[in-house]
Amino acid sequence: MVVTIGKCGIACGLCKNFNNGCSGCEIENISKHSCIIFNCAENKNIEHCLKCNDYPCNLMRGLSKAYCPVFPLTKLNLQ
Repeated sequence: MVVTIGKCGIACGLCKNFNNGCSGCEIENISKHSCIIFNCAENKNIEHCLKCNDYPCNLMRGLSKAYCPVFPLTKLNLQ
């Protein structure tokens, strides 16, 4: 089983937005280019947000509650 991690740092299969408006970051699709998280990570040339020196940033804090049900399990709560 292949686990795909999005630019947000969440495993796509665990995210409520995957296939519900988000097709993931790994495949070529139009929707990822309108994603503010995808664009931020691409502009910073990082694999995903968890590798960003600014993490957790206001962008991720603002999305954390509604973005993904497993978000509280990420690095955000470890800091």
